[in-house]
Amino acid sequence: MLARLHVIISSENENDENHIKQLLMNMNDNFSISPSRPYALLKNHNEFFITFQIAENEIESLLLQLNNDWDGEQESCHCYGFNTKMFHPLVYCLEFDIFH
Repeated sequence: MLARLHVIISSENENDENHIKQLLMNMNDNFSISPSRPYALLKNHNEFFITFQIAENEIESLLLQLNNDWDGEQESCHCYGFNTKMFHPLVYCLEFDIFH
């Protein structure tokens, strides 16, 4: 299945962004990560997208690596770092979607 992860980080620092992207690549070296851009809704935040193929039985494990408390259905969910535990403290928001 094709999946997309939208990542918003609380930094515009290139070193922070590269570190977070490397952590993500360590989770799955098949991630295709887009270049980042400033996140229009929050000052000093960047966003980028990741697309990848994932099997249904791998979704839960990946989501647990990324965050401890997701909202929504497993195939379309999101979480915020201010009230949950992200895989890195600079991650502000994650949105995960499956495309059938």
